[in-house]
Amino acid sequence: MPLFNLIQDIKDINRLREILAVLFEEGFGYWISRTALASHVPWYRRIFAGIRNKSTEELTLPFRVRRAMERLGPTFIKLGQILSLRPDFVPKEYIKEFEKMQDHVPEFSYEEAKQITEHELGKSLHSVFKSFNKKPIASASLSQVHKAVLKNGKTVAVKIQRPNIRAVMEKDIRLMLHIASSLEEHFPEARKYKLAKIVEEFARWTEQELDFRLEAKNAIRFRQNFLNNLHIVIPKVYTEYVTGKILVMEFIDGTELNQLDASNKKEFDALITHGFDAILTQVFVHGFFHADPHPGNIFILKNGKIGLVDFGIVGHFNDELKKKSINLFRGIIEQDSEKIIKTFLEMGMNIEQINYDAFKDDLEQILAELKDTSVGDVKSSYILEDVLNLALKHHVMMPVDFVLFGKTIATLEGVALKYDPNFKIIESSRPFIRKLLIKKFSITGHAKEMYKTYSSFKESLKNIPIYTLEIMNKIREGKIKIDIEDTDIKTLSMEMEHSSGNIAFGMIIAALFVTSGLVLQTDNGIYYKGYPIIPLVGTALGFVMTLWLLHRTLLARYLK
Repeated sequence: MPLFNLIQDIKDINRLREILAVLFEEGFGYWISRTALASHVPWYRRIFAGIRNKSTEELTLPFRVRRAMERLGPTFIKLGQILSLRPDFVPKEYIKEFEKMQDHVPEFSYEEAKQITEHELGKSLHSVFKSFNKKPIASASLSQVHKAVLKNGKTVAVKIQRPNIRAVMEKDIRLMLHIASSLEEHFPEARKYKLAKIVEEFARWTEQELDFRLEAKNAIRFRQNFLNNLHIVIPKVYTEYVTGKILVMEFIDGTELNQLDASNKKEFDALITHGFDAILTQVFVHGFFHADPHPGNIFILKNGKIGLVDFGIVGHFNDELKKKSINLFRGIIEQDSEKIIKTFLEMGMNIEQINYDAFKDDLEQILAELKDTSVGDVKSSYILEDVLNLALKHHVMMPVDFVLFGKTIATLEGVALKYDPNFKIIESSRPFIRKLLIKKFSITGHAKEMYKTYSSFKESLKNIPIYTLEIMNKIREGKIKIDIEDTDIKTLSMEMEHSSGNIAFGMIIAALFVTSGLVLQTDNGIYYKGYPIIPLVGTALGFVMTLWLLHRTLLARYLK
């Protein structure tokens, strides 16, 4: 379907004119005028834009992009805020500007808030709340928050979606996509910025943020994860009062981090330590983390605890991504470009689509700056920004959740450095990483790894006949192209030999334990001072072989 079919509505055309006029006024007329879009900008707006352009010539391009977005309202502001979390989409100089993006959106009236709340809950405001503050305590591009008290006496925060915001954003996104596609069509160099893809990705994120039920699920999961944590508070969600446009949560009575007086250094250092530990726990233990931990989403409670709010944007970290992230950090700290590139390859980088030598040269230039810096003084935020910017420059696709993780770490370090210039993220991470490794290599940790390996192996065995049949059918139909180097065959052979050896030893160990148990159940056998010799020897031998197999399979793999 042609894109122009999307803007037949007269309201869409008026909005398109408004967007294009602002872009002209902010100095982007050159690009617009070379497309069919220019016909939608009246001549008098172009003249005004030309006059205004003279006053903007000294301003940087990222600044003008940010100002244009802020002038264009909620949808564009939200786009800028989302892009500030995505260094895989835009260069770091734009990220810095987008991080300053402010919501200049006026609050909507109490009458509208009341009407939306009652319509969504299907009840009158007074039947649900004992009191409801008419003045919102926070207002943003998608919603505003009112403080209220439930009938049971609990103080809550009521998040209410803006009136008609979904229709407004859907229209703006249609027009964004139209403009992005037109620019890519007329400017081949614009394609490398993937403008249309950025808009499509933004549309997906927006769809999630506009459904408050998803945020409620995230908040419930976070609260469950931190239920026994002494330092972190996640507000309770009142699920009976949650809809797609309404979210009622426990009210967090505290001070926003960006308004905190950091004069008490000892107390503030403890807050930074606990907050940073909480993020590392989310990433490396829970595998589910808050991906937008800016100071406005972090509250310091009167009892010294840390409260987290706004769970619309989250990241997920599986075991494989955790391992790769640690490898990437090790590569950065050890200034090992080969290890970093190897990790990128494991993350999905296609070496055939990039200039490998140029990528490696740029990477080594970044690492060279670390040469005379001690590990404790490394600013991870700067290095991560440089590495992510390098990936963007060379069109290296990275997992979205890793990008969110990198941005989260960079944001947290930036917040900590703002209040404590001597904060060292690597030094602060060491106790947590040490504790994590001890847990990982404990007997319980090994047992869990063995069970996962066994389950995976069992599932693979079950599927071998199906996979074999599929492969045989494809070979018969001539659909498989075989291109294996001698080194690949040798590697495969070694892997198969290693795996078959592990299986054989596993069966021997199982046989030793089972046999020892059976002999122990009988009265026959050899005894010494009342102790059954065969079961004891069998069990001891099985235990020693188990430790050796753990070393062979797990420890050796992690120490590669």
